[in-house]
Amino acid sequence: MEKFPIRRWWKAHEIERIWPETLLRMKEIYYVAACSRFRTMNFVNDHAWVLTSGGMGASALLLHSKGSLFPVFNGKTDITPPFFLERALKNIPLYSLQGLSEEVETLQAMLLPLGLRGRETVDFKLMTLGKKPPPVKPPEGISFRRAKRSDIETLLPIQSAYEREEVLPAGSFYNIRACRYNLERIVTKEKTLLALTDGRIVAKINTNAESYSRYQIGGVYVLPEYRGRGVASCLTAAFSRLLLAENKGINLFVNNNNTAARKVYARCGFETLADYRIVYM
Repeated sequence: MEKFPIRRWWKAHEIERIWPETLLRMKEIYYVAACSRFRTMNFVNDHAWVLTSGGMGASALLLHSKGSLFPVFNGKTDITPPFFLERALKNIPLYSLQGLSEEVETLQAMLLPLGLRGRETVDFKLMTLGKKPPPVKPPEGISFRRAKRSDIETLLPIQSAYEREEVLPAGSFYNIRACRYNLERIVTKEKTLLALTDGRIVAKINTNAESYSRYQIGGVYVLPEYRGRGVASCLTAAFSRLLLAENKGINLFVNNNNTAARKVYARCGFETLADYRIVYM
């Protein structure tokens, strides 16, 4: 006897986390960011809605974490909207939608009748690396080391520039306190590698998500006066080798308009996996 009828949405609680987790593990390579949020999900403030299509398994998910909504639709575009979505979204913050482009479009179609429209859409390429990157010789005088807590003050202007250039949507207010908080979290919780010359930090890279068997990297930033010298390529390759040594795969997503960054990642062996999208609400 089936536990749930065909095509029924329901809200999962902590004790039922095996349902969404099973689907996430099966499709992990496409949903590293969603997996990362789910692994640390607080089921009081965050939410996981599961769609069952008969039998005992989950066929699709909607994850809400820290104001972001992640569709995990398993490649489906004919998803039945949750009947309770309007009621649920009245009581939780919603700042962005994030995921595979087609699935974000499907989610946007669900939200339009509720009067919820995006104010800015940013398209990316989701890229993956599953093997050791080719050797990339560092420019003369460049060395690498891990970040330390004592680097936070030095890194703050670099992180600030990165967030202004690469992260904040158009028209958003830059908050130095939020930037510092995020940087402290990155240095203490994530993996970070720095590029230095003559003791000066000139570039950085870090992980920003970890799923079950993969890392997602981001936060790549090179000071303007050191660009065009191959610093980003050698830093990305060195960082990737460190992560792959842990027997984990690597994902990243890069802005479609950032041609230089896409060339860097391709040079390091990354291949395009899918189209990715973030919609700021």
